[in-house]
Amino acid sequence: MPVKIGAADAADIRFGATRVGRVLLGDQLVYWNERAVQISPAYQGRTFWNLDVDGPLVIDEPGPWQITPSPAFAGTVEGWGAGGSTGGVGASAATGGGTGTATTFAGMTANPGAPTSGATTSTLGTGGAGGSASGGTTNTTGSAGGNATSSGNNLNGGTGGASPSGGASRPGPAPGNNEALPGFPGNPPGGGASGAARRSLLSGNRASGGGGGGGYFSRTYAPGELPAMIAVSATVGASGAAGTGDLAAGAKGANGRIRIT
Repeated sequence: MPVKIGAADAADIRFGATRVGRVLLGDQLVYWNERAVQISPAYQGRTFWNLDVDGPLVIDEPGPWQITPSPAFAGTVEGWGAGGSTGGVGASAATGGGTGTATTFAGMTANPGAPTSGATTSTLGTGGAGGSASGGTTNTTGSAGGNATSSGNNLNGGTGGASPSGGASRPGPAPGNNEALPGFPGNPPGGGASGAARRSLLSGNRASGGGGGGGYFSRTYAPGELPAMIAVSATVGASGAAGTGDLAAGAKGANGRIRIT
């Protein structure tokens, strides 16, 4: 909590070797005067981030976080939801991709892209919907995953959807005859995985659709818009598990991300 200090004790405030503020003369509250945040738990071994010295804070690790802005904080916060994971393909057993989780920050939400089902019959799976977003100045829905396709001798697993300003789309595999190929993981941040595919002239083609891309939010804060020295709850979304199959597995979508610049 803030601490009061007398004029005779005025000095630099340091976090390790980094100066993070200066106590004003008189009976004043101690505070940072840099454009900086504290982060809890520690990320990459650090709990303090000066945006003008250390560069953007980019959190790719899924889970809950507490971000505490300095009084001088001003900057842009972006968030990407997790990409959709894809189902496997099988002769007798296949499961769908697991459902991912949303990325959140101070009332903003970027939802995950939808996962896709597995395929055990001569089925061409459909792509998952893109994740929506809300609460930001900019809120953009992720691209839908592509349907699996078959034309002549060509078979393709569905393309993973893109996440706006984030992970690009992920084309699906194209197996040869009597070949089964797994899906490809989504591109970070928030890109949907591609579907798996099995091509067979005898038993029939089967492939899963691509996962949806995660949603995207963005907001630029002026100084003082985020309450100073009060922790903001944030979450980086995680993608669901890849689907399984006795011929080929699906793949995981990319995890979400929070970036503060």
